[in-house]
Amino acid sequence: MKIGNKVVSEDELFFWVEEGQASLGNLEIALKYIQTVSEIGADGIEFQLAIPEEFFINSHPALEHYKKIQYTSQQIKQLVQFAKKLNISFLATVLSSSLLPELREYGCDAFVINASDINNPGIIDPIIESKVPFFISLPLASEEEIDWIVYRCKEKGAENFVLMQGQHTMASGEHGVMPEDSNLGFIQTMKSKYKLPVGYIDHSTSSVMPSIARAAGANFISKHLVLDKKDKGPDWFVCQEPKEMEATIAFTRKISGSLTVKRKVLAPGEHVDKTVMRRSIVAADFITKGTIIKSDMFTFKRPGTGISPSLCKELIGLKLNRNVQKDELLTFEMFE
Repeated sequence: MKIGNKVVSEDELFFWVEEGQASLGNLEIALKYIQTVSEIGADGIEFQLAIPEEFFINSHPALEHYKKIQYTSQQIKQLVQFAKKLNISFLATVLSSSLLPELREYGCDAFVINASDINNPGIIDPIIESKVPFFISLPLASEEEIDWIVYRCKEKGAENFVLMQGQHTMASGEHGVMPEDSNLGFIQTMKSKYKLPVGYIDHSTSSVMPSIARAAGANFISKHLVLDKKDKGPDWFVCQEPKEMEATIAFTRKISGSLTVKRKVLAPGEHVDKTVMRRSIVAADFITKGTIIKSDMFTFKRPGTGISPSLCKELIGLKLNRNVQKDELLTFEMFE
């Protein structure tokens, strides 16, 4: 699957950062988020975008707040173009379908169907019709709901989309998802059942959960970023600051790289450890020159710098060309 300029295979990782809604509609801060994400090793950045009147009923208490933080079309264009200039992908969680045409025109690399909209044809169908790759957020979803949206997407000819496993507990007062509630085993279940790429949305406070999810089979990972935890957006308590996020991404990439190695390879330093920890063939007692070696004349002791015990049969029947002291490591040069 291709997101922006990056083709993501089964052995690769696409790690993007979600702006933790802390920019609050401030273009300058939003641009700083994009700049920061380009510097910490992420593949892309995600913004939630909405036209509030299309998202809330008039009496909803959040309507006025969302009006205050709404980006104009020109500002959205600037955000997309700035991300492209810095060679990172721009992803948009589109909460208003009327934004889709302009986002596509501006070059948005992927859309995200929010967990609140996986049962909403008014968002799903236009995203499919846009032909832009998209991600389906599965926090809050039951298996029956996942079946429904996957069927709908395939029925309508969608091909380039990813299922994003995850949970979302913040609105209920819980401060992030606990590791034991992450359902990471469901990643492989979905891969097998739907024959689709699967990723993971991390709503935990853990810095290692992304790497664990990658090891569980997720090829796409997203995690929340905040420039400073003093800026308390709605998801601030599951956000990481830039230095934390940079370390998280770097560690996840190391784990991802390790998963591509399908053969046993010694780690740097293991050759030294091997000589220290393994055993060698040594003389069990003093042996005189000219002796024909028998199995009771040697034993196996550390260090492992001599002949490997696995070669012991090759010594039986050989004739010593010199005296050998007790506990002396045997070498092939000692034999005629």
